[in-house]
Amino acid sequence: MKIEGWLVPFLEERNLFLVELKVQGKKKIEVFADSDTGISINECAEISKFLGGLLDEADIMSDNYTLDVSSPGMSNPLRVPRQYKRRIGRTLEILKTDGKEVVGVLEEVHDDHIVLLPVVKETKGKKKKTDAPVEAPLAFSLNYDEIKRALIQINWK
Repeated sequence: MKIEGWLVPFLEERNLFLVELKVQGKKKIEVFADSDTGISINECAEISKFLGGLLDEADIMSDNYTLDVSSPGMSNPLRVPRQYKRRIGRTLEILKTDGKEVVGVLEEVHDDHIVLLPVVKETKGKKKKTDAPVEAPLAFSLNYDEIKRALIQINWK
C-alpha cells in the first residue's frame, strides 16, 4: 500500500513504528503509531502534517477526507511485538488462536514469543482448608502467532 510505504520510513527516522493503518475507502484514514517510550501529541501532529501533505499531492483521497493520527491507547489490543516491551510487568488478557483465554503478568519479551506468569483468580465463597503448601504458578511462553488478541488489564485499585 502506498500510504504504508510513505509512513514506515518516516516513522523509523523518528524511532516510531506503525501499529495499525485503517483506510476506509477514499473518506477516512486512521494511523496508530507508537514508540518504545510512548508517542506525544506533537509527534502525532507531525505525522498528520507529513501524511496529509502527501495525500493531497497524490490526490488519492476524496476532497473532504478525514485523517486521524494517534497512539493505540490502553483499551486497544497489542498488535505488534514491539508494543509488548513497554508492557513488561503489566497483566495481559489474551485470547489465543485456539479460542482459549489466558491471563498473566508479562515477564519477558522475545523476538518470537512472550513469557507470562499466570494470574491465579481468587475464588469467592468458603475457603478450602488444606495442609499442603501452595505452589507458585509456573511461567509459560506464547508465540506471537498463537495470540489472536492481547489486551492490557487496567487495575483501578
